[in-house]
Amino acid sequence: MGMIFSLILLLLMKVNNLWEMRFWFMMIFSFFSLKYLSVEEWGLYNYYLYIDILSSILVLLSFWVSGLMMLASYRSVKENNNKTMFFSFIVLLLCMVIILFFMMTSLLLFYLFFEVSLLPTVMLILGWGYQPERLRAGLYLMLYTVFASLPLLLGILMISEKNGSYMMDMFKYNKINLNMSMIWLSVMLFAFLVKLPLYSMHLWLPKAHVEAPIAGSMVLAGILLKLGGYGLIRFLYTFSFMNLYFDELIMVICLWGGVLTSFICVGQSDIKSLIAYSSIGHMGMMAGGLFTKFMCGWEGGILMMFSHGLCSSGLFCLSNMLYEKINSRSLFLCGGMLNISSTMSLFWFMMCISNMGAPPFINMVSEVLLFISLYLYSQILLIIILIMVFVGGVYNLVLYVSIQCGNDMSFYNVIYSENSSEYLLVLLHLFPLLVFMLNVGYLSGVM
Repeated sequence: MGMIFSLILLLLMKVNNLWEMRFWFMMIFSFFSLKYLSVEEWGLYNYYLYIDILSSILVLLSFWVSGLMMLASYRSVKENNNKTMFFSFIVLLLCMVIILFFMMTSLLLFYLFFEVSLLPTVMLILGWGYQPERLRAGLYLMLYTVFASLPLLLGILMISEKNGSYMMDMFKYNKINLNMSMIWLSVMLFAFLVKLPLYSMHLWLPKAHVEAPIAGSMVLAGILLKLGGYGLIRFLYTFSFMNLYFDELIMVICLWGGVLTSFICVGQSDIKSLIAYSSIGHMGMMAGGLFTKFMCGWEGGILMMFSHGLCSSGLFCLSNMLYEKINSRSLFLCGGMLNISSTMSLFWFMMCISNMGAPPFINMVSEVLLFISLYLYSQILLIIILIMVFVGGVYNLVLYVSIQCGNDMSFYNVIYSENSSEYLLVLLHLFPLLVFMLNVGYLSGVM
């Protein structure tokens, strides 16, 4: 509760060096939130707020990525004096809304913060986006998510009317009879699948990523996609959706969509678009692991949300650094960066192998757990798994080789330079991916 009041106080303050204060607040509180990783299995309650191991992982990710958003935007916003205080206010507001969503036990407030998180995101895209197409991207984002979320609101109201409560624990521990058709329950889950996003409902994601500023891309890939995964886990566990007749269909759509988006990534020429489509494949695999109902699938899905949030955010940071140097995101105009900056080339290589799930990063652990759960569910899915692993390696190698190898272009040789803040930004993405390999056993107490 003190953390929430501190966030509200920082939102209302008007002092000098407010940008730096907000940045250090989020970075310091990300370390304070590490203590919640060791909470008891039943979690901690404080009025309407509830935090357990699942919530604590995503709260930690939210604080960390929000702080890195401000660090990544320092050059484009702070140095250029581009509505600096308003930008930091929007980032802090979005961080607070997302954290409240992860900690809510009331279904109505759960839905409220799920929807309110859209507004600061759209303001980031419209206020600090690069091109006029950002208006269409913001419209796509609003229409897709709001349209899919309305059935969720109706379902929550129907559940509360039948059972006289909005609290999730009333359904989780008392096993109250819902007396609702499975169609309504499936429609409620649809809101989280679109936010994930489910393949065939994913068109808003590449548009929003391409037109968003670096902070918008980081929060979309790092945090907002995790709202859908978190909602799926909470609803499947709270309402005991263990015998859904449509879970096989959703699993096939997610996994086959992951294969198709992996092939789409191979043919992409825009760096940000390639990274955005790779997110759809990773989140589809995560959803498939959840619907297997195996414990290793749930643990792998939770770990995938954390590792993908850092890895995808780091890739967007690297692509933005490249864009600031040569004013282009085309793979055809990049090449020979290995001859110009070997240190940044190493960072690109580590992020690419992390994205493909190679050691020594925790992405490998999450993918192994998901592959085990999918194989236990059906041995036929092994074919889809092998295709996804192979094509995932292909498009990550294409991304790395296209940027780093070949002849360097003469038009950016004299202007390409890095500074210590860029190195720090990439290292702060890589550091948790390596350190969390030391202990991933706390996930066994999630459920």
